Amino acid sequence: MDLARLQQLLNGQGEIVKGCDLSAEDAASFVQTNFGQQSFCLVRDWVLLELEPCGEGYDALHSRGLEPALVYAHNVVFDSRGRFNSGDWVRSTFQLKYEGEGLFFTKNTLYVLLGMGTRQSITLSDLLSLS
Repeated sequence: MDLARLQQLLNGQGEIVKGCDLSAEDAASFVQTNFGQQSFCLVRDWVLLELEPCGEGYDALHSRGLEPALVYAHNVVFDSRGRFNSGDWVRSTFQLKYEGEGLFFTKNTLYVLLGMGTRQSITLSDLLSLS
């Protein structure tokens, strides 16, 4: 990933996207009430990364029922399974579905995108450098 691209990602540049308006406490309660035992992760300072079309890998995602999008968040607020500490960063796996404002589902986790974030496109090589 070149320095300009990394700076764009870290500075939150991109299309502004509205996430969940609830407080962290209310969002956790909402998820527990509406999604039962679903693992969830509340995040702030997030970016929806949409993978640019790139051939076989791109098509393979669709064949598995996944969308070529993921979340990169600079600030974990709470993780229901204790995988991440408050203040950690996280990169999700690929999107299974996106519901309402700020509910981003992967195969194993519901990411609640708190507040405002951005949407950016990313190449596969840049994505792989975000580990």
